[in-house]
Amino acid sequence: MRFKHVLVDLKGQAKSFFRVKSNLFWTLAFPLFLILVFGAIFSNMGSGTVILNVQNLDGGPGSTLFLQSLDETGAIELRFIDPQADLEQHIKDNSLAHVMVLPPNFSEAFVPNSTATAQVELRLDETVSTSSIVRNIVNAVVNNYNLAMSDGREYLELEVGSIIQKRFTFLDFFVPGVVGLTVMTTCVFSMQGTISRFRAAGIFRKLATTPMTPFEWLLSRMIWFLFISFLTLAVVLVFGILVFGMSMTLNAPALLMVIAASAMFSALGMIIARFVKNEETANMASNAIIFPMMFLSGTFFELEMMPGYMQDIASVLPLTYVSQGLRDAMVFNNLDGAYLNLLVVAVIAVIFVAVAVLVTKWEED
Repeated sequence: MRFKHVLVDLKGQAKSFFRVKSNLFWTLAFPLFLILVFGAIFSNMGSGTVILNVQNLDGGPGSTLFLQSLDETGAIELRFIDPQADLEQHIKDNSLAHVMVLPPNFSEAFVPNSTATAQVELRLDETVSTSSIVRNIVNAVVNNYNLAMSDGREYLELEVGSIIQKRFTFLDFFVPGVVGLTVMTTCVFSMQGTISRFRAAGIFRKLATTPMTPFEWLLSRMIWFLFISFLTLAVVLVFGILVFGMSMTLNAPALLMVIAASAMFSALGMIIARFVKNEETANMASNAIIFPMMFLSGTFFELEMMPGYMQDIASVLPLTYVSQGLRDAMVFNNLDGAYLNLLVVAVIAVIFVAVAVLVTKWEED
C-alpha cells in the first residue's frame, strides 16, 4: 500500500467537499443552529411562565387573594376574561388551551364559620404539554389554602375538565403544522432550484425571445406547486385518518390557506433565486430562511414553550400564521381565527408575488 495515494485521494475529497459551500452549512452551521434553537427552547421550560386565562365570576376579596397567590408563584401569567363573556365562544374564538373559572360564591368559602365550598373549574387542552404544569400549580395553591384553613373539611375543590368537546390527539395538532411546513419547503426549494437550473442552462435567454412574461411564468409554476401542495395535503390527511384516527375538518379557510401559502412561498423562492444567482449560494440562502421558520413557527413546539424574544421572532414569520391558520380551521373549527390568519398570509403573498414579478427580467439571465 502506498500512503501517498491515500493522501492524494484525501486531498481530492477535501477539495470536493469545500467546493460545495452547502456542505459547510449542513456539517458545521446546521448542527450549531439546532443547538441554539433547541437550547433556547428547552432551557426556558423550567423558568418560563404559562398563560392561564381566568374568568372571575366572584370579584370578592377571596378570589382576589386566591389569584394573587397564583400570580406569586411566578410560573403562571394570568389573563382575564370578561365575566359577562360567553365562555364557550371566547374559548373557540381565541383557541385557548388553559382556562380557569372562579364561581360567584367563591369568597363565601373564606367567611368564618361558613359551610360553603367553592369549586374551582379548570379546563385544559390535554394535548398541550403545558397543561400538566397548569394543573399542578393550581392544584398546589388549592391544597395550600385547604391546609391553611383546615378544620376537617375542604374549603376549595378543584374540578378539571377538557377545554374541547371532541377528543384530539397530539397528531391532530401536529399535522396541520406539518402541512404548512411541507408547502413551504416544496415551493421554496422547487422554485429556487428551477430558476437556478434554468439560468445555468440558458433557458431564460430563450424565454426572452417568446411572448411569455415573467408573471405568466411565475403563475404557471405557482399553479403546479399548488397542485403538489394539495396532493401532499390529501396524502397526509388520508394517512392520518386511516392509520392514526385523527379528527380534522377540511373546510374553505383551510383550502384557501394552502392556496395563499403556495403563492407566498413560491414567490419567496423566486425572490431568493433572483437576488442570489449562484446556485450553491442560493441553496444556502434558502436553508438560512427555511430552517428558522421550521423550528420557530410553532410547527414542532408550542410557542408558549419558547422564551419571549423567540415568540416575538415567531410573530413576524409567515409560517407561524400558516400553521396557526390551518390549526384554527382544521382542528379548532375557529373560523374567525382561521380567516384572520388567512388575511395576513394573503397580504404577504400579494407583496411577495409583486416583488418577484418586478425583479424578474429575462434579459438579465
